[in-house]
Amino acid sequence: MNIEYIYTNGCSYTDGTGLRDYTGDSSKLGYSTFLSNKFNALEINESRGGESNQRIWRKTFEWIATNQDKLDKTLFVIQITYPVRNEIWFKHKQNNGELSKEDQNWWGAQHGHDGYTAWDHNQREHSVDRDELNFDFIPDNEVLSDITCRYILGLQSFFRVNNIKYIFFEGDAGDSTEGKINKESDIAKLIDFNYFYDEGFLQSAGSRLTSCKHPNEKVQIEWANKLYNFVNKVYK
Repeated sequence: MNIEYIYTNGCSYTDGTGLRDYTGDSSKLGYSTFLSNKFNALEINESRGGESNQRIWRKTFEWIATNQDKLDKTLFVIQITYPVRNEIWFKHKQNNGELSKEDQNWWGAQHGHDGYTAWDHNQREHSVDRDELNFDFIPDNEVLSDITCRYILGLQSFFRVNNIKYIFFEGDAGDSTEGKINKESDIAKLIDFNYFYDEGFLQSAGSRLTSCKHPNEKVQIEWANKLYNFVNKVYK
């Protein structure tokens, strides 16, 4: 396989949260680095802790759009995060400094009230009457899962049409109602799960966790080996 770039995206499970030399971009102790080294490829890690599948979808397509000359030499490794998360557009000068220039108008959120979309803080004269909306409503996991599946389908369809190498996996494939992808829904049945590594990253760690409950350094190396073997099996 001619792989010169490993593009990874996800949430805190992929950005190295909790590892010893984590600096805010991507940890050199994370699976993304180990996997890139195994392919002798350049690592591109655009993950960020606490973020949503909506952001993963957005950032991945933004990278694709500006790096079309690299696509035939890139392996995309996409970690799916909790379906309950979403992304909002906002303007809040005090918070802009915490985000990269590219993301300064986007903010990670949960479906429902999150503190940054509070009506009283952002209300404008032409806004809809607050009594007409329910800010605390969170859809059930079946609805949220289907939203996530649409993002997956968008990426997978593009990858397949353009003959791009890719794999997916779930950061947390447990039974949490905010983290479960319902693979039996009509939307999910459109996805080719042969390109999903069938184990959750968090579940693979067991009790081998950092102080903030993320896979530790030993698990990162194991995970890179598992994904490496899976890629070679899928693209043999």
